[in-house]
Amino acid sequence: MSFYTSLTGLNAATAQLGVTANNVANVSTVGFKRSRADFGDIFATSPLQKASATIGQGVSLKRVTQEFGQGNMTFSSNTLDLAISGDGFFPLKSQDGFQDIFTRNGSFLMNDQFNVVNSAGQRLMAASVDSSGKANLTDMNVLTIPQKTNGMATQTSKVQLGLNFPADALVISSEFNRNDPTTYNKSTALTVYDGGGNGYLATVYYVKTRNASQASPNNKWQTYVYVGDQLVSASLQQATSKTGDLMYVNKYGELKAKGDFKTAEEVAALNSSFSRKTYKFSLNQLTDVRTSQPAAVTGGSAINLGTGSNDGVDFATYQNLNKSDLLWKQGSSAVTYSLSTSGVPTDSVTLTFGPDGAKKTVSVPVEATKELTTASLAKALNANSDFGAKYVAQVPTSATLPTVAFNSPAAAGDFASFGMNIGGKTITINNLAPDSASGASLAATIESRLRREDGGRTDISVSWQGTTTAGSLKVVDAAGRQITSATLAPSTPTGGTSTGTTVFTSGDLKVTAIDPNLPAEDIAAALTLAQAGTPLAAGAIALNSTPYPRSSADYTFDTTSASFKATFGPDASPITVTANSINAFVLALNSEATFAQSYVASAVGGVVKVTAKDPTTANAAAITGALKFYQGNGTSFTQINDLATPNPLGSNGVPAAPQFAGKKSIDDLKDLFSINVDNSIDPVTIGLDRLVGSNLRLSGAQIAAELTNSINRAYGDEKPFNFSSLVGATFTVQLTPAGGATPPAPLDIDLSQAGDDKKNMRYEDMVKATQAIVDANPSYAGKVKVSYDTVLQKLMFTSAGNDKITISSAQSSIGLTNPIVQGVNDESVGLTLAPAASTASYRAINDQRFGVKVEYDAVKGGFVFKSGSTGDSSSVTVSNIKPNSLATQTSKGLGLTGDPANYIVSASKIDALRGTKSYPAVLQGNSMAVNVDNNFSVDDTNNKFVVSVNGVTGTVVIPPKDTYTLGTFMEALQSGINNLQGPSVGGLSPQTIDGVKVTYDSVKNSLIFTTATASTDSYIKVTGDARWGVDGLDAKFGRTTTWIKPTPFKDNKGSTVYIDGFGKEASNAAGFDTLPEWSPIYLDKGELTFDTTGNLVSPKQGAQLDTVYLPNGKGSLTINIDYSKSTQFASPYAVLSQSQDGAPEGDLVGLAIKDDGLVNASYSNGSQKSLGKVVLVNFSNASGLRQIGDTSYYKTSDSGVPKYGEAGSAGYGTVRSGATERANVDLTQELVDLITEQRNFQANAKAMETSTSLTSTIIQIRN
Repeated sequence: MSFYTSLTGLNAATAQLGVTANNVANVSTVGFKRSRADFGDIFATSPLQKASATIGQGVSLKRVTQEFGQGNMTFSSNTLDLAISGDGFFPLKSQDGFQDIFTRNGSFLMNDQFNVVNSAGQRLMAASVDSSGKANLTDMNVLTIPQKTNGMATQTSKVQLGLNFPADALVISSEFNRNDPTTYNKSTALTVYDGGGNGYLATVYYVKTRNASQASPNNKWQTYVYVGDQLVSASLQQATSKTGDLMYVNKYGELKAKGDFKTAEEVAALNSSFSRKTYKFSLNQLTDVRTSQPAAVTGGSAINLGTGSNDGVDFATYQNLNKSDLLWKQGSSAVTYSLSTSGVPTDSVTLTFGPDGAKKTVSVPVEATKELTTASLAKALNANSDFGAKYVAQVPTSATLPTVAFNSPAAAGDFASFGMNIGGKTITINNLAPDSASGASLAATIESRLRREDGGRTDISVSWQGTTTAGSLKVVDAAGRQITSATLAPSTPTGGTSTGTTVFTSGDLKVTAIDPNLPAEDIAAALTLAQAGTPLAAGAIALNSTPYPRSSADYTFDTTSASFKATFGPDASPITVTANSINAFVLALNSEATFAQSYVASAVGGVVKVTAKDPTTANAAAITGALKFYQGNGTSFTQINDLATPNPLGSNGVPAAPQFAGKKSIDDLKDLFSINVDNSIDPVTIGLDRLVGSNLRLSGAQIAAELTNSINRAYGDEKPFNFSSLVGATFTVQLTPAGGATPPAPLDIDLSQAGDDKKNMRYEDMVKATQAIVDANPSYAGKVKVSYDTVLQKLMFTSAGNDKITISSAQSSIGLTNPIVQGVNDESVGLTLAPAASTASYRAINDQRFGVKVEYDAVKGGFVFKSGSTGDSSSVTVSNIKPNSLATQTSKGLGLTGDPANYIVSASKIDALRGTKSYPAVLQGNSMAVNVDNNFSVDDTNNKFVVSVNGVTGTVVIPPKDTYTLGTFMEALQSGINNLQGPSVGGLSPQTIDGVKVTYDSVKNSLIFTTATASTDSYIKVTGDARWGVDGLDAKFGRTTTWIKPTPFKDNKGSTVYIDGFGKEASNAAGFDTLPEWSPIYLDKGELTFDTTGNLVSPKQGAQLDTVYLPNGKGSLTINIDYSKSTQFASPYAVLSQSQDGAPEGDLVGLAIKDDGLVNASYSNGSQKSLGKVVLVNFSNASGLRQIGDTSYYKTSDSGVPKYGEAGSAGYGTVRSGATERANVDLTQELVDLITEQRNFQANAKAMETSTSLTSTIIQIRN
C-alpha cells in the first residue's frame, strides 16, 4: 500500500508543479489570475473496520482555483486598454452573441464594425446612458465607437462678429451693388451650415449711410447679407433689454421692458395692447425729443401794445363810471322800457334789433317759479356782440324819498344820517355834513359817502329835484341791485324832515346808444321789446334824449337849381362834393369819409341840415366856418352865404362836459373773460377794473404779467381776513398833530362787520373799509391814508405833513403787546395783519390751480394763456369773452376775437401732444432738534423764516407759543409762506406765493417744502433757525420734463407701416383706430448704429435675418448676427473677433473613458457624444467561475448570477483607461513553491524507492 500511497504523492507533486508552472508561464498574461491546487487525503474504511487503526491511502487533487487578487497596472497609449482597480469583471458577448463571458483582461480594440472587442473577437458590453451619464443597466449593448456623426450636424443660427468700422469712412449714397466695390465700404465672409451639415459661403457687406450730426447724433451703417448668391433680408426684430426682455414704448417715448410691468394696472395696460394694431416704431427713430408744454390758448390779433409813447393801454382814459352813465355824460341818448316783473307768464322776454332783412333776436326765458329779473335780460343783451356794438343795456333800480325839506331857516346840519339796504347789504351814514344847506349839496354828500361805503364803486348816484331846500331825493343803482329801504333822519326833532312813502322802482331796462349822434327816437324805432309775446305798449317806453344837443346849421337851397356843391378841408387842397339834386347831394356828403367823420347831413325840402357829431362843439359858427355850400345853374355856382336872406341859420348845441370826452367806462375793464384751467370745477372771471383811472400805460408784456398775477390769485389759496369774532374796536388809531396842537380823540377802527355776507375781506377790501372809517371822521379825514404792504403784510397808515400816528389794540388776536408808534423819520407806520392759519381759503383745495401764465407774443401780436402744469392732462378754456370791451379790442386791447372753439384746448387722452407732468422744486431740511412727538415751543428767537419762492422773497413770522404740535407748526409755517406776496410794481397786482406744501419726513425727522408750480422755473429756498433744520440749505429747482414723440416708420415709398395684432408688418391702416397705450419697439432692419464715442447703440442683441430657403430642397437657415463687440473708432477696419455656431457632420477625433466607465466620443465638428458606459460585473463566489481560457470565464452555479453595476459604485472597482492589469502572479513565491514541490516529489519518490526495496527484500527472503 505504501507504494501506491507514494504514487499519489508523486501525482500530487506533479499536479502542484503543473499549477505553479502555469502561473509562472502566465506571469505576463493581461488579467491573468494565479491558480492554486487544492488537495485532499484519501481515506477509506468499511463500516466494520476500526477507523482508528486504518491507514490513509494517499492524496488526491480536489480542484484548481483562481485567486482574484488585484494585479499591478501597466499603462499604454491605447484608450481602449482598460484596467479594473478593485472588484469586478468586464462583461463580454461571444462572437455568436449567445454566450456571456466575463474577464479582467481589458486589452480591447475595434473590429471592422467599430465594435470594441478583445483579441478573441468577443465584444465588450456597455450600458446605455441618459443625458446626465446615468447608466441604464437593463439596456446592455455592444460598445460601438462610430467613426462619423450621423444627424449631429448643427444649423448655423448665430454669428458673432466683433468688427471695428473706421470712423472716417465715407458715406456712400450710391445704390448698393455687391458686384461694384464702390457701392460698399467693407465686407466679411464666413461659412454657414444647414441642418444637413452642408456649408455655404455667407458674405456681409457694410455701407456707411450717415455721419453723426446735431439733428441725429449717431453714425449709421447698413448691412447686406448674402448666402451664396441669395440676398437675405433682415427680419422684423423687436428691441430687447439687456436681460433679453422685449421692449415696449408708449406715446411719450418711454421705454419699458416686459419684466418691468409689475402692478396689476401696468400688466393690464400691456395686455390690452397686445392684440391691437399699432404703428411700427423704430428704436433708432426715437430722436424727436421735445420739452413738455402746458396747454395753451392763443388769442387773436392784439397790436399797438409795444413800449412806444403812443403804444399800450392807457388806463387813465377809463372812468369809474358804468358804461350807460358815461355814454349819457358824453351825449348819448337812451330809451327806458318798463317791464312787468311779477305775475308774468312763463314765456320769454325778447328784444329784436337790426336792419330790415337782418333782424336779430335775444330771448330770455322766464322760469315758472321765479319772477323776471331785468338783470338777466340786460346781461344777455350785453353779451350779444351785435347788440353791444351799438347799444348798452342797463337795469337800474331806484328809491325816491318824495318829500324832503330843510328846517326854516335851513342849516347844513339839519339831517344827521342816511341809511339804506342795497343788495342785502345795509349801509349807514352818520354825521352827514353837506357843504351847504341845499338839496343839491345834501345829494352830493350822500352820493359820495354811499360810493365810499360801497367799496369805491360808482354805480350809486343820488340826485335832487325841487327847490334849494325842498324837493325829492332819488337814489339810483346802475348795477340793478334791489333797494329795499332808504331813510333820511333829522339831526334834532326840529331839524329837517323826510315825509311820504319811499318809492322803489325795478324792472326798468335802459338801452343807451353807443353813437352819441343817434337820437332816442331812432333807438326806439330800431328796437322791439316783447314780453310774453306781446310788444310793450307805448306807455311803457320812455325816450331819454341826450341832455347835450348838437350844434347844427341849416342851409336853404333853391330846389330849381341844376347843381349843388360843397367844399371843406384844407385851403390848399379842399375836398369837393357835387350832385345834381338835393337828395343826391346829401347822400354824397354822408358818403364822403372826411365829412362823415365830423358831420351828418339831412334834407327836408330845400333845407339841408348839417349837424356836428362832436358833443363838445358849442356853436353853429364852427360848422359854417368849416363848410362852404354852393348852388349853380350848370355853368356857375353861387355860395349860399352870399344870398340876401341870412343863410345859413345856426342852432347852438349844449356842449358835453369836456372831462368825459374820449373816455371809456370801467365796464369795458370788468369781467373781460373767464378761464378754466386743468378742468377746474369752477372757472375764474378776470377783469382789469382795479386799474381804472390809474396813471398807467401798460404794454402787452405788462398786461400779460397783470393777467398772470390776477389769474393765479383768483385760482390760488388766498385766505380772507375776518374779524367778525372780535368784540369792540379791532384796533385804534391816534393822530398826533405836528407842532404840539391838541390831538383829536382816538379813532376806533371796528372791522367786525366789514366784508362780504360772511364778513370775509381781501386786503383791498380791508384797506377800503378802514379808509372809509377814517374819512368818515372829520378829525381824521384827509389826514390819514391807508394802504397795505404786500411784502411786509402790514396795514400801513401814512400821515399828512409831519403828523405822527400811533396804533394800538386790546385784541389778543392782533398780537400788539405795546402800541406801534410812527418813527420820527418814518413816513408811515404799519400794523402786521395776516389771515389766521386755520382759516379756509376762498377757493376749495381741490379746485385750486397754480402757475398759470399769460404771455404776450410781441412778434405775432397776441396773448397766450398757459396752464400751470405741463403734459396732456393740462387744459385751458377761455370763455365768456366780453364783447365790445377791452377783451375784444384789437388795437390796444386783448384781441380775444374769432371762433370760440379756438379758445378751448382740452386734455388729450389719446394723442401725445404736450408731453408729461413736470416736477416741482422740493427742498428737504436737515434733522429737526425738537421732539415732534410732544408739544414744543416757538419764541422770538427762532420764529422767523426767510422764504424765496419763484422770485418772491419774504419773511414768515410764526406767532410765539408754547403749545405747538407738529401739525399746528407746519400749518402755521405753510400758511405764512402762502400769504407772502411780492411788491406791487407801478400799482400792478403783486405776484403771490400759492400752494407751497410743508410736510414731514418721519424717517429723517425733517421738514419738506414743495412748490405748487412744476417747471424748471420753479424755485424754493428756506432759511431759518437750526432748531427746525432749515439753516444752510441750498435752493432747489423744479424740472420741466422732456419726452420723445415716437415717429411712425415709413417704407421706401413714404407710406406708414403698421404692426397688426399678430406682430406682422402691414401696409394699410385697416383695423387701426387709436394708438394703444404700449406698442412694441423695433430695430431698423439691417442697420447698425454707433454713437459719437464709437460704441454700438443698436442692435445690441444681434441682427435677426429672415429665413432663407436653400436651393435643391436642402432646408432653410435663420441666422442672427451679433455685432455687440463691434466699435467705430478712428482706426482701420479690423475683425476683432469672429465666432459662430453650426457645424457639418464630424469625424471621430477623440475618445475618452472616465473612471466610472462613461465613454465619450469627440468629433471634428465640435460635437461630443456619450456612447455608453462600461459597467462591471460581480459574483457571489468568483472562485466558482468556469475558466475558458484567454483569462475569460463562464458563470456557473457555484459562482452565482452576475451582478451588474456602475464602476466606482459600492462593491465595484473603477475603470482606468489607457492601462491594463498585469497577472497577479508573484514570481518569488512561485519559485519557492517550485522548490517545495521538488522536495515533495523527491520525498515521495524516496518513499516509493523504500517500499520497492522492502518488497525486493521480502521477495529475496522467500526465494
